[in-house]
Amino acid sequence: MARGGYRGGARRGFVGRSNAGQSSSNAKGARPEGQIKSGKAVQYSIRNGKGATKYIGSTNNPTRRAAQHREAGKLSRGDKLVVETKAIPRKSAERIEAAKLASHRRQYGTNPKHNATKDGKFH
Repeated sequence: MARGGYRGGARRGFVGRSNAGQSSSNAKGARPEGQIKSGKAVQYSIRNGKGATKYIGSTNNPTRRAAQHREAGKLSRGDKLVVETKAIPRKSAERIEAAKLASHRRQYGTNPKHNATKDGKFH
């Protein structure tokens, strides 16, 4: 596993089956690695080595988002991007993100270290 990054899980339901007939990652129309279906997203958090939450967010491509966080300095050595939901509608992921941010503020009095907004949306 790449240090501090997202690693997609094994595809369930394909164990012991042939890959014949399945599209390859470079086939026409295939999604880039780590990308989720259109209109869907996952809710995730960045946690340090001790398990403390540093960031709460949602994305349709955890692999790309981990790289962006690494470049911005939010995902450093020893940190992990933890995907917390399966692929769900984007609006649902945003509602979960806002609820988790509100819960974090109630518990600790402030947002996680790297979250700037209260609702999780880009302003």
